[in-house]
Amino acid sequence: MSRVTLRWHGHACFEIVYGGRSLLIDPHDGGSLGVGFEPPRANPDYVLVSHEHYDHNAAEPFAAAGARVVREGTGVFTLEPFRVKGVRLPHDEFEGRLRGYVVAYRVEVGGLVIVHLSDLGRRLVDREVEELRPVDVALVPAGGVYTLHPRQALESAEALGARVVVPMHYWLPGMHLPLEPLDSFLRYAKKWRVVRLESSSVDLSRDGLPEERSILVLQPPRRGGGGGGGGEGM
Repeated sequence: MSRVTLRWHGHACFEIVYGGRSLLIDPHDGGSLGVGFEPPRANPDYVLVSHEHYDHNAAEPFAAAGARVVREGTGVFTLEPFRVKGVRLPHDEFEGRLRGYVVAYRVEVGGLVIVHLSDLGRRLVDREVEELRPVDVALVPAGGVYTLHPRQALESAEALGARVVVPMHYWLPGMHLPLEPLDSFLRYAKKWRVVRLESSSVDLSRDGLPEERSILVLQPPRRGGGGGGGGEGM
């Protein structure tokens, strides 16, 4: 079975590639993040938008190029070869009364299940866990402030049974958004193996997932240089 490529385009934007098809989640416009950031360099067949905040919804250039865009899509739907399930979650700890709602996307492809938790605002509750499980790889917000606490992010990944966590949505040098840096997240990861990769992408397979629960730290895309070439294997 072919491997699934997971590519980080910075912030909460990820691209999942399988069988010659590409699915992009939560594209940003680059400049709204801070000086020096660029829009995702991708040519997706599909784009998923988890919520209509400016750093997650810059899908128009991809739509103009022919990509099918799904905005805040809930329920189960197919974007061949991706089987997607959208689950509505609160963007804050007050059940959406402060910042509204987001959609977590569960993407099943190539024998793997990848969940993008968007800007989840509080720890997952049992009902939401049941809707999203089982999960192999969880993409979790790690910078707090506009999302749940970093400790709660790891607790949510544990509740989902994820073997791999990929942190996203945290502060990087030059970013305007007042997020916490990655170290704030990793200090709560005492029970996790932390693997720092040299690339912004990784090739994943069901059989190649680590036995030990692992946090994969991807490199942000090179500024002015796109997504950073081929992925490392796992």
